[in-house]
Amino acid sequence: MIETSIQLLKNHTDEPTKQMLGNLVERKRKYENYKNKCFRAQFFTFVLVMGFIVYLYAFIIKPTGGQIDVVLHMIFDEELHIFFILLIVGGYATAQYFKKKEDKAESEFQNLRCEVIRKSTELWPQPAQWQNRHEVFTMMKKEFDINLFHESK
Repeated sequence: MIETSIQLLKNHTDEPTKQMLGNLVERKRKYENYKNKCFRAQFFTFVLVMGFIVYLYAFIIKPTGGQIDVVLHMIFDEELHIFFILLIVGGYATAQYFKKKEDKAESEFQNLRCEVIRKSTELWPQPAQWQNRHEVFTMMKKEFDINLFHESK
């Protein structure tokens, strides 16, 4: 479904270009969605790691005097400790998964964005339409934070 602000462009652009701009907005949203999921997974993992380190120091390392064999024995004898370690590993793996998805979505978005910029002379071939291009690009920047004026991020 194409956004209403893109549909309201009426004579500024044709239907295939509107569809292309709609796809660009969808890919931007997909990228931002994965970016948010990745951040949440990274934050969750960071909080777990920091909490576990503080717990280990306060309740295991400090009371045992830092004896490594006793510390390791206490960590791996308690099921709750192993559960937290598995949660941390799971959080890290989830963050990595979403990071790969984020990178792929960003690449798809940037490729389509650059394609629109490169093909702008074909999409708006007439001089009158070329003037409308600026209005379309300004609307895309204002409404969706998509820069179509330059290829660089």
